[in-house]
Amino acid sequence: MYDTGSGWRDGGSGRWSRIFGDGDNPLRWSLPLYRAWGIAVRIHLIFIVIIVARLISTLVENKIGIAFMATWMAGLFLLVLLHEYGHCIACRKTGGEADEILMWPLGGLASCLPPNNWKAHLITVLGGPGVNVVLLPFLAGGLLAVTGGSWSLVLFNPLDLDGAGAEAFAYGFLGWTLWTLHLSNVMLLAFNMLVPMYPMDGARVVHALIWRAKGKATADRLTWTIGIVAAIVLGTLAFAVGEMMLFAIAIFGGFVCFTEQRRQRFLEEPDEDWSMSFDAPAKGGDEQSGGVDPEEIDRILAKISEKGMKSLTRKEKKRLGEASSSTGDS
Repeated sequence: MYDTGSGWRDGGSGRWSRIFGDGDNPLRWSLPLYRAWGIAVRIHLIFIVIIVARLISTLVENKIGIAFMATWMAGLFLLVLLHEYGHCIACRKTGGEADEILMWPLGGLASCLPPNNWKAHLITVLGGPGVNVVLLPFLAGGLLAVTGGSWSLVLFNPLDLDGAGAEAFAYGFLGWTLWTLHLSNVMLLAFNMLVPMYPMDGARVVHALIWRAKGKATADRLTWTIGIVAAIVLGTLAFAVGEMMLFAIAIFGGFVCFTEQRRQRFLEEPDEDWSMSFDAPAKGGDEQSGGVDPEEIDRILAKISEKGMKSLTRKEKKRLGEASSSTGDS
């Protein structure tokens, strides 16, 4: 998954901001892990809690050893991280920017800002699943070599994972580890591409293709609508079969699509109060100001000083540009 930076990258300053970032945004409550190739990798605090809880649960339930659980979680973490690096590398190849990866309970989010065209966005989104495709023959080949050609583990039945897991366990620690890596890789690839719901890659692929055919505005509107429908269908199926993790993903995906819907409507619909301020002559000297409200410009400049240019909405950037034009023409 990747994010275009529309809401989760709000930064801060000071010691506590390294953990909590924007305190009002729980998605930023994370710890820095490392920085490589100009990309900072962070891990969410809730993800750390889940990892610890999973490891402790192996001691209580006595179903799987802590070594097996730790290996599986480390492998899954690595696969998701490589997936996000795929997004970042693809984005940079298009001439865009990519500087942060956030590892969190439902996967990963790569902060990518590709050029504003459908092709660059499509290349960026396909970079992540492309990594999983490249890994597929290596993991499957390793699994076949260790198990002596057990195709039932390579072409596993997704409705009988317990049976496949028991078979893999019979081949020892290495066989079970390779099977869990293969399973995780296939599930990451399939789930990301087949679910057209934000923030999944499938939604961004749909968005890019609609953008190419119908334009960006139509793609924006249709994609979040499709995503909300997908979230409802996925949530219903997950609840029916008792898959609470899948249900949580559906709830979160629906929330992201709803948020995207609100953001798009805010950008597209004119603000009546602002229209009155900028379209109507200002009292006491509109000829000098060109219809630009000085108080509004002061507010925008204060926002830039506090949070940076990336915090501005499109309308605010437009107003700032109008103010610059008015100043230059006077």
